[in-house]
Amino acid sequence: MSWAIIGLSAGFIFVIALLLLLLLKSRLALPLKTGAVIIATLFYWLQYSSLQQFAGWPVSGELPEEFVLIAAEVIEPNKSTGEPGVMYWWIRESGDLERPPRVYQLPYVNQVHQQAAEVLNEQKKGGQFIGRQSGDRHSDGKLGISFDRLSKSSLHQKRKSIPQPVQ
Repeated sequence: MSWAIIGLSAGFIFVIALLLLLLLKSRLALPLKTGAVIIATLFYWLQYSSLQQFAGWPVSGELPEEFVLIAAEVIEPNKSTGEPGVMYWWIRESGDLERPPRVYQLPYVNQVHQQAAEVLNEQKKGGQFIGRQSGDRHSDGKLGISFDRLSKSSLHQKRKSIPQPVQ
């Protein structure tokens, strides 16, 4: 179960419990009632934060082990403002073609940016690539990412292993 679902469930359970408590006209002291209102506000914030995982916001977690890069938007670092830069990648997990693509937010790494740009250019020409997290670490400690070109035979084998919908 994901943290987003746990957060949503906890938020809803707390609100229901709080409403039940208030409906029963509890005789709690005023500081306890005030504390309950503050805690309810915090749970609404938790619920809002959890909903972002479902609302299409970019995920800043780890990339899947294998993926297909569909599109990318890159905001390069700005030396004058000190902005570090960011890369937004729209990817699909290569092992599960039924799942919709997801947007990932990655810190800007020039070498990875150049690799992704080359892959996207080759894909426009008909090339097919699988992205993988490599164990290589950059000098800044971020994981490296490598792209492997799929040959026609490996692509054909991969398509054969995917169940085709029955019509």
